[in-house]
This record gives sequence, C-alpha cells and structure tokens, in this order.
Amino acid sequence: MSTAKKRHASEMKLSRFERPATIKEHVYNTLREQLLHNEHEPNGRLVEKQITDQLGVSRTPVREALSWLASDGLLVATKHGYKVPEFSREDVLNVFEVRMLLEPVAARQAADNASDVGLAEMQRAIDREKVAHSKGAVPPFLRANVSFRENWLKRTRNPLLLALLTRAVHSLQAIRVRTLSEKSIREFIIGRQQALLAAIKAGNADEAERIQLGTVQGSAKLMRAILFPEETTAS
Repeated sequence: MSTAKKRHASEMKLSRFERPATIKEHVYNTLREQLLHNEHEPNGRLVEKQITDQLGVSRTPVREALSWLASDGLLVATKHGYKVPEFSREDVLNVFEVRMLLEPVAARQAADNASDVGLAEMQRAIDREKVAHSKGAVPPFLRANVSFRENWLKRTRNPLLLALLTRAVHSLQAIRVRTLSEKSIREFIIGRQQALLAAIKAGNADEAERIQLGTVQGSAKLMRAILFPEETTAS
C-alpha cells in the first residue's frame, strides 16, 4: 500500500452508533413502562410464561428482567414469582420520609447544575400535564409527570442519590392513579413543578431546595387525605 493510501486510511472517520439493546433490556423496558404507568393492578402477578408467550422470547431474559424490576422496587418477589406491590399506610409514610430527606438535596444539585440538561423536556412535560389535566386524563398526565421527574433528577450530580430516589418513587407508582384522579392533586403538582423549574433555571439552589421540601410535605398531606380519609375525620 502506498504512503498516500496509508495516510488516507488512517484519517478515516467512523460515526458512533447506539449499542443495540439486549433481549433482557427490551423485556425490562417494556414491563417497566407498563408498571410506571399503572397498567398492572396492585397485588397482580406477572406470570413468566405469559410474558414469554406474548413477547416471543425465551424464559431466561424474562426471568432476569423481572429480577431487575424487583431490585428497582417496581415488583416484589414471592414464592410463586413476582407481583405488583401493594402499600400500607406505614409503607407510604416511610417513602415520604425518605423523599423529605433526599429530594431537597437533589433539587439543590439540580439548580447548581449550570447546563441546560433536561430543561426543555421539563417544560414540555408541564405543557403535556396541563393538556391532560384540562381533559381529566390521568394516564397521559402520569406519563408527563414521570417525564418531568426523570428530567429534573438527571440534573443531580450524585448517582447514588439518584438511584435511591428512583427506587423510592418507583415504590409509589402502584397508587399514583388513585391519587392523580383527584383534580386538587394534579393542580398542586403542576404549580409546584412550575416553581421548581423556575428556580432551577435561575440557578437558585436555596429556592429549589425550599420548593421541593414543600412539594414533598404537601404531597404527603394530600395523599394521606385521599388514601386514609379516616385519619382526617379522626383529627
């Protein structure tokens, strides 16, 4: 090969391409979307054979995906396979206690992030929430709500914090539809998200922290009133 040809070959540029997802990842993503959008009832079982038949895959990637989803907190392992979790009053309170400890810190980090990562997506999610709210459409509101949350959390710099919060919030997905059917909850969420986005855009970490703490505290109060009305009556 001539020197010119060698030089030409060494200067060749190759474009990067996305790594193709494995079958396990396809199964995981498919089931995760269904669980996040409450397409399975609390305490409902996910039957391995039904999943393999419907997706046309072998049992091994399905088994691995179900185990992965359980580690995310979206499923619970039982003697007979996996089921969608159902939560008691104590479970809900425990999750909100974790959120109150972690989310204000995450919001501060999101505001300290000088990049524009996720900002446009957050605004689009709020816009979609408003449309869904005006129609009383819970499933699209929930999808937009998940998108907003994922985009502000990915602005945090601490991967362990992100992982802990993701697991904690996944634990609440089983009861989200019940609460988001309430108009007051949807209005509260939209208002708080607009305030958080404004604080993040302004780079105001103190304000973002304050807003998110208030959001979690307010959410806990509203959710308890809906899920456990006997407490409100007793007080």
